[in-house]
Amino acid sequence: MADNKAKTGPVKYLGQVRQEGRKVVWPSARETMVTTILVLIMMVLFGIFFFIVDWITANGVTFFLNMGSPGTGAGG
Repeated sequence: MADNKAKTGPVKYLGQVRQEGRKVVWPSARETMVTTILVLIMMVLFGIFFFIVDWITANGVTFFLNMGSPGTGAGG
């Protein structure tokens, strides 16, 4: 099926792009700095969280896999 949208020429398109670009509200330097610091803090917190979850999971799997091994149980 053919698209029924009107075609826009390159000059008109660039004019529309420029017009939309004027509507953009750019953050201030302070807002950018605060946001960057918050992102870095969240990255560290998520890193610590996933490290702990990974450590617990790895030790839990190792524990369960070793439960049936001879010589590791009580009275072995």
